[in-house]
Amino acid sequence: MPADRHGHKLHIQEKSAATPTTQRSIQVWESAFNATKLSDNKWNFQIAKSVNNGDGNKTFNVVWQSKSIAPNTLIVWQDVYALNWTAVVPAPGVSVTISGEWQLCKLGESYDLDNTGFWTKSQGTAPDKTFMNVGNIQYKYPGVDGIHIVIGVQNPRGNFDIIYVDPTSLPPGSSAKYQPQELVKWWYQVDNQTSTMISSASTGYGGIDLSAPAKTTLKYYYSTTFNYDSGTWVTSEDEPPQSLYDPPQDLANIQDTPLGLCSIWPVLLKIMFKVVLGAAVQTSASAKLGALLRVQYKDVSVTVIDDLNFQVNLGAPKAAKPNSSDAIGSVTEDIITNVSDLLQFEVDDGDLPSDESWDIQKIQGGE
Repeated sequence: MPADRHGHKLHIQEKSAATPTTQRSIQVWESAFNATKLSDNKWNFQIAKSVNNGDGNKTFNVVWQSKSIAPNTLIVWQDVYALNWTAVVPAPGVSVTISGEWQLCKLGESYDLDNTGFWTKSQGTAPDKTFMNVGNIQYKYPGVDGIHIVIGVQNPRGNFDIIYVDPTSLPPGSSAKYQPQELVKWWYQVDNQTSTMISSASTGYGGIDLSAPAKTTLKYYYSTTFNYDSGTWVTSEDEPPQSLYDPPQDLANIQDTPLGLCSIWPVLLKIMFKVVLGAAVQTSASAKLGALLRVQYKDVSVTVIDDLNFQVNLGAPKAAKPNSSDAIGSVTEDIITNVSDLLQFEVDDGDLPSDESWDIQKIQGGE
């Protein structure tokens, strides 16, 4: 019989026909530059899931998972949830200790907690069809006014990870209902915080709602990375750029680059738009392009020349090893393609007009 992270056996009252579930994924990636900075701070990636306890609010209060810094970290889950309980709600930063057994519970199902602390199927109740329902609390834990319901999500191993603890104590005779959300948020913070009450964050928060697939890819998938220099998260429907993890070329091979295509850092580009940009769009689009480029390049600046032209200055890639050819220069066509891809991302994200197009010209970058 499978067990949870604390060794508790999974308690399945009765088997029912399997229903289709949806797999969701968040891929966290970091460039070598960012990974070094994050590791120097001894930060871990932290992620939390939200739950609606019937009051209409989507609440985060437990660190769902904590991951060490790595080039790629994939977090996968399915919408399979379970009930449990604890006697006390710990202080922020302290681990949650569950006292019962995990009970699988679908939306529209209802379970009671009997006088010995075990789950039993509710009888004669009319559960809310859009919630996981706790029909009747019969259990009295010594020394406390009432117990606290814990919600867990199934992990790929078949066990359950804690995602929420109800701060309201439920004495005998109480009932409650819970609706897990597919809204997740993440941040960086020191140490492994898995299954602890959320305490603080060392960075700003990123997040996404995976209740529906991504608009463009139609997949339940997003990638995200933290821009250490700007202190912001960049989240995309697309997979991370594989070029970040390509091994740098040997310096001796730089001569193999076709003549006239090699640009020596820094590189100065001019973006010439076809559709006029208003002042607000100029400001927001240039700022976002700069943030996206800073994930990969050093010494980035994006300047608005006028309502049809931007100027972009790029230093060497942050992932380039010292004295490698990547640290010296790059193929002009590759740089232009990369910038163009990021502009298309802004169009897809609504930051640039949907009918916008552009040409990109290299102004400076010794050959």
